[in-house]
Amino acid sequence: MSSQSAITLNDGQATPVAKTFSARGATASLAKWMDVSGGIGIGVPVITMGNLQSGKGSDSAFKLDLRITLPVLEVISGSDNGYTPQPKVAFNLFAKMELVAPNRSTLQNRKDILAFAKNLLATTVVSESFCNWDVPT
Repeated sequence: MSSQSAITLNDGQATPVAKTFSARGATASLAKWMDVSGGIGIGVPVITMGNLQSGKGSDSAFKLDLRITLPVLEVISGSDNGYTPQPKVAFNLFAKMELVAPNRSTLQNRKDILAFAKNLLATTVVSESFCNWDVPT
């Protein structure tokens, strides 16, 4: 892994707010960033990035696994005789993407697939499909 620096991403609010994910450690094949601005350790958004060289010979490839996890905390309503319960995670949203480049790929091939992936996530088709689905009741 290359050296770690902070990652800043905008959220999805009507007026986007930049969130900074601070480097939290890396090994040869896994790096982690966390947005600790919320102050509650259990509910921090996390980015992980892992890399792997797979296969042998002409079938070998480099894989980059990216994951963003966004925990949502339970809503605490009131207290019990002055005792406020500890926060807990209600559920996690996550995004996972894997970029795979066979060793035979060129730099331009890798630039193209990266651009396609970034641009695909920015399309109306993806955002409408994900953000406007009806929640089953």
